[in-house]
Amino acid sequence: MNTISLIPLSGIPAVSAGSDLTAVLLTALEDIAPKEGDLLVLTHKVLSKANGLTIALSDVRPSAQAEALSRATGKDPRLMEVILAVLSKLLTQLTGRLHPGDLVVLSGKAPAGAPDTLVLLPEDCDSQAKRISQTLFSTLGFPLPVIVCDTHGRALRSGTAGVAVGAWGLEPIRSYRGCADCDGRPLMSTQEAVADELAAAATLVMGQGSEGVPAVLIRGFRYTPADMDSLPLRRPKSQRLYQPKGTPFSAE
Repeated sequence: MNTISLIPLSGIPAVSAGSDLTAVLLTALEDIAPKEGDLLVLTHKVLSKANGLTIALSDVRPSAQAEALSRATGKDPRLMEVILAVLSKLLTQLTGRLHPGDLVVLSGKAPAGAPDTLVLLPEDCDSQAKRISQTLFSTLGFPLPVIVCDTHGRALRSGTAGVAVGAWGLEPIRSYRGCADCDGRPLMSTQEAVADELAAAATLVMGQGSEGVPAVLIRGFRYTPADMDSLPLRRPKSQRLYQPKGTPFSAE
């Protein structure tokens, strides 16, 4: 059994729109000296900030629908307005890269020094993970897979857990089909969402409060290298138990 180390990238400065995130990461990695076989987990928030995906509540004018939702939920009507706008965009792009079930509408945390500011999830975390991974490869001289994580709530379970909302450079699912269990019985359907598990492990180090750790290097996990993104983690439509309200079921 291999031992896995979770190494936080400390000292990363505040990232804002236009920041060269890869250069920031390379500087933070200097003290750690990454090795071949390592992988990097980033919180989506650092990507969002670098891409300018933030909204100041002071700039939002709530609609009548948002005001009604505010009265029903007790939430800020400006927050409800942003949620309505993002959900409307999601429902018009169900056949594109946005997928119901893996899109988190908003982060509840604001960037440091920016109170009452919302952070949006990038539309395509996979392509950003690929870009960062390939740039790190060209500098380091060896592959460094990248996973983009966020925390999701879970049906019928309390609390949140880290999941992969984007990835590049590794097989995100490990299949045990055809392998034997410890009693020699063949496994028929077991598939392990390793990208989600790595994201959850890194999230424990990142924390959910004032820790301020946007990136974690994982060392010792024996992943399978592959030119793959996180798409295999998403169930095909024919296997979904839930569909967004108002959208037709399709077995495609």
